[in-house]
Amino acid sequence: MLSAKNTENGVLLKKIIPNKNVKYWQVEHFPNYKTEDLDFEILFSKGNTENISIPKNEFNLNGFFSGCHPSLCAYRITYLEKDQWKIIQSEKELKTFIDKIDNVYEAYLIGKINEYDIDQNSEKGNGFVKQKDGYKLKMMKYNNCPESKESFTLSINNNGNIENTKSNGFYFKTTDCIIY
Repeated sequence: MLSAKNTENGVLLKKIIPNKNVKYWQVEHFPNYKTEDLDFEILFSKGNTENISIPKNEFNLNGFFSGCHPSLCAYRITYLEKDQWKIIQSEKELKTFIDKIDNVYEAYLIGKINEYDIDQNSEKGNGFVKQKDGYKLKMMKYNNCPESKESFTLSINNNGNIENTKSNGFYFKTTDCIIY
């Protein structure tokens, strides 16, 4: 099983290959701070911007993969399809946008949508094998009280569905509680 390098949300989102008639798309991150000049940051954009006007989205707290305690940050995707602007603000919408699984990054995003995470520091929670009909991933679930990490093997098919899930047991466990 191979380990995936740099599997942060922003990196994974940049690797999406939209399977729709998308002329332009951008990954946006709204950080846990807001200034007069910064509502959100555009982390990545792709497509033809000739003769199009990109709308300025309103600052709101609707997005996916939110976090950044004690405040809030999240991601969203704005895209142009068939001359209509659309915004992805939920994990369900993100799964629809990904559609067919084109690469391991999209497979990992499906795992994250289903509340699994990637452990950048351990192969017990980070690994993949390309299969004929999708990917077999090693991911983990983190609990903060008591703090623990449980390893899982997921089989994700080319349609983005999890076909099989197997717990590999806990590989990190303490009696501590991490309170945000």
